[in-house]
Order: sequence, then C-alpha cells, then structure tokens
Amino acid sequence: MSKKQNGRLEKHIYVEERSGSLRFKVVVPPFQDSATFSTMDEGARWARRRRVELLESRASNKELALPERVHVVSASSGFPHAPKAARPIKLSDVFDSYQQNDLPKLTGKDAEASRLERLRKWFGERTVDQLDEALIDKWKASRLAGKLGSGRDPNRAATMSTSDGAKPLTKHQRYARKKAGKEVPGLPIYPVSTQTARHELNLLRRSVTKYLNKENRWPIYGAWWQAHSLMRMQLPDSAEPRNRRVSDDELLKVFNSIEDMTLKSAILFSILTSLRRGEIVSLQWEDVDFQRMVVRLRKPGFLTKTKVHAREVPLLPGAVKLLQDLIPKKSGRIFPMPATDLSHGWRDAADKAEIYDARLHDCRREAISRLVETCQLRMHEVVLFSGHSDMRTLEKHYLRLDSGRMAARLAENPDAINMAPSL
Repeated sequence: MSKKQNGRLEKHIYVEERSGSLRFKVVVPPFQDSATFSTMDEGARWARRRRVELLESRASNKELALPERVHVVSASSGFPHAPKAARPIKLSDVFDSYQQNDLPKLTGKDAEASRLERLRKWFGERTVDQLDEALIDKWKASRLAGKLGSGRDPNRAATMSTSDGAKPLTKHQRYARKKAGKEVPGLPIYPVSTQTARHELNLLRRSVTKYLNKENRWPIYGAWWQAHSLMRMQLPDSAEPRNRRVSDDELLKVFNSIEDMTLKSAILFSILTSLRRGEIVSLQWEDVDFQRMVVRLRKPGFLTKTKVHAREVPLLPGAVKLLQDLIPKKSGRIFPMPATDLSHGWRDAADKAEIYDARLHDCRREAISRLVETCQLRMHEVVLFSGHSDMRTLEKHYLRLDSGRMAARLAENPDAINMAPSL
C-alpha cells in the first residue's frame, strides 16, 4: 500500500490497511466515525459523505448546546466518575441501538444476538455510568463460575457414553416430562469457557462505543469511556486451540445417522472443500464452473461484516461428483438451508452416532489437514481452499497433521529411508 493510502488520505480522512481490508476514519473534532471496506473507491466515497455529515453536525452544534459539562481528564488519573450529564445513558438503549443498527450487518448475527440478550438480562436496567470496576469484577466471577448461565459439560463425551442408561435428558425429553406433570431433575451447572466471557465483554465494550459515536455523545463521554476500567481491563485468557480430528469411521457413522440428503451432501462438501458453514449455504449454482472445476464465492457486500471474500475455490473430483449427483440447476442456492441448521443437523447426527465431542467446525480442520496429508498441498495452495488471510491463524487453529499418517508416508519415501547411513 502506498504511503498516502496508509495515513492521511485528505483533510479529515485517514485510512490504514488491516488484514487485507481498508479501515477509514473520519475525524471532525469533536466527532469521529470509522468503517471498513474492501476497496479504496467505496471507502473513499463513504468517508467523504460522512465528512459532510459530521461537518454539518458540528455547525448545527445541537449536542454541544445541551446543558452538559465536559470533563477533560487524562486516562492515567483513573477517571473514577462519569461526567455529569443531563441525560444518563441507559444500557437498554445501548443494546437496542446495537441490535437495530449493527447486528443485521453481521454474518454471525445469531450467536451475537444470543450474547446481546444475555447482556441485556444482566445489565439492561443499569446506566453506563453504573458500569464500575466492582460491578464488572463481580459479573466476571459469576459468569466464569456458570452462575449466570451454565457452560458446556467438560466431560460430555464420558457423560453421554454411559452404559447404565443414566444419560442426561434432552431438551425435548425435559419439555415432554414437564408438560406431562412429571418431575424434571435440575440441570447441573458447569463453568463457562474463558472465551465465552471474552466474547461478551468485547460485545459490551463495542456496543457502548458504537452508541456514543452514533448518538454524538462522544464529546461528553469519550475521554471517560476510553479511560474506563472495562476498556483497560485484562480480559480472561484465550481458550486453548482445539485439536479434534474426525476419522473416516466417525464420519461414516455421522453420515449413516442423517436421513436428509441435502444436509448429508452439505457436510460432505465441507469435508471436500474446507469451506465455512456460512460459505457452504451461500453457494449458488450459477457460480459453479464444471469445466474449470471451480466454484466462485461471493462477498455478501460491504455493509455485512464477514470473513467471506470473493474468490474462486478449486474443487476436488469428489466435490465435482457430489454436485453433479445433486442434479445441477440454472440458478439458486445449492444447499438451501440456514447455517444454524447445518450445525444442529451435525450435532443431532453426531449424538445419534455417539460421537459426542465432535463439532461441525472440526470438519474444517479435518479438511485442511487432509489437503496437506493426503493431497500434499503446500500452505499457499491450501489458502485457495480455506480463504485465510493470516497464515498464523491457519497454522495455529486448523492444521493438525496426523503423526501416524506422516510416518507411513515417509516409510515409502526412498529419500527418507536413506536419510542417514546404515550402521
């Protein structure tokens, strides 16, 4: 990127590159706003429009005309109290704003909506200035302990695999018992993962920050919020990278537990391509090129925050055959189902097959690892399938080579056999 692109673009407008995208910031003191785009042209157009809006807001001076007092205090002072404001900010309004303006732009909006509802339940009746360090610490301790919503059973595979018939009741079984007036045992409480707490704390930070910018409350609350303990606190440790691989025998058991052919084909296609579940369900028949053996992924649009970017994905012979067996159409989605149905379908089938600790996303790790092990692709070739923009993420979270398979392959390699002289 040129020097001009990575810095000040023009008056009030700044741009920097972030993981292959362009982050534009418009600064018209005391206001500022930012957004991310995939191309310079669309980002510059947005920034220039936003600059005009912020200049008009400053000229009208509507927010600054309110009888509110602005405190200018450095972050090092601790900033123990919120500025005195005529209108305290309710967190319920913050969450409403995020749900209305930001949530629809996310491809993973279902999971984010669930987190938002939990935050609303715990903090919705409070105001922003009540988010002090003691409250956040108390919430964090209770949340990690599972008191504000239980986490997953850490020994789920062992619990569900009991042979004495003492398996936990499913949600549907519990509902049926309760409806029939039968006694329903209480649910056990398990700690939540540190990653869950990290997601929720980050969402709380993000929703307040966006609200302050969107509602032009930054001149009053901006300095205080940047120095707030929630913004400066050490988040819980990141979860350990998952290492689960899925064997051929396990995959066959899962497939044999699925009756819906569309669901079965979608899961098999994920193994053959390493695509994310959102990418799988977004595929269109008109984007399949059988002659070149590729499928083109479409970016949902700059208004949607997503990891998906437009690219061509090579198709293995098995993937081509799978698509042909589905009887190609001129247009329309190849796998017409919500992404959540794909996850739920996998979970139900894996439970029936008594493979309780395998997740749908493990198929992505399995596919990437097999592309290296079986197809002997190099990392820069694997990226054509996986779509990673950061090789470190690919290596840290997805590439899990099987030592046994590697040893068997080396046993057939003459160079490996003769690597050292015989004694």
